[in-house]
Amino acid sequence: MNLMRMELKKTNIKSYFFAASAIFICLLGLAYIFAWVPSLGTADPYAVELFSTYQGISAMGGAVGLMAFSALASAMGYRYVIREYSGANVILLFTYPVDRKSIVWAKIKLLLLFVSASILVCTFGSFIVFALTGYMFSLLDDNLQFIDIAIAYRNALVLACLADGITLCSLRIGFIKKSNSMTIISAILLSMLLVNMAADINQSFAIMFSLSSVIFVTGLLLTFNMVRKVERMEI
Repeated sequence: MNLMRMELKKTNIKSYFFAASAIFICLLGLAYIFAWVPSLGTADPYAVELFSTYQGISAMGGAVGLMAFSALASAMGYRYVIREYSGANVILLFTYPVDRKSIVWAKIKLLLLFVSASILVCTFGSFIVFALTGYMFSLLDDNLQFIDIAIAYRNALVLACLADGITLCSLRIGFIKKSNSMTIISAILLSMLLVNMAADINQSFAIMFSLSSVIFVTGLLLTFNMVRKVERMEI
């Protein structure tokens, strides 16, 4: 915990808070756009059904949020984890009278805490704002019920776990070449492969929950491997 506090003091994450705030605003705006889709008279019955319910709109917002935060988290991970162990920065880090492994894990825990909190607040929070205004102004034909809010929160928790797993996997991939572009591109590609399933989370929750757990555990295993690499690094 002391190491995490030290990393937080050393790390300037204001720009990432601003980015997360921008994502929140975009997700909220998209929710209102999604609610407008049924009035366009589209011939696709699936689109009408998806965008005319609170659960459908929350699922779509979560899918978009997954992609956005996967990219943001991978960029943050490169800046505060991978780049710290490349070039002259690593010499300074290795002079600390602290176990190398502990420092790496403190950085990763701080990263995951930011990612999890951000995706929960932004995806679930934007849905709550939309749902309340939608209920007040009858933006949807659907009736807002407590189950809609509970499902949105449940889905946000699963997507936070999935985003954490994607972030950890992309960190390990980017660590191979200490590459920013490789880190971000791998996160975007992984999230693109999963975005359709994330949008369909209400119909396939068990599959999505299992997949999120597997990806998170895989990310942890890859992170353990990365930490061992750091321990064996020579200046």
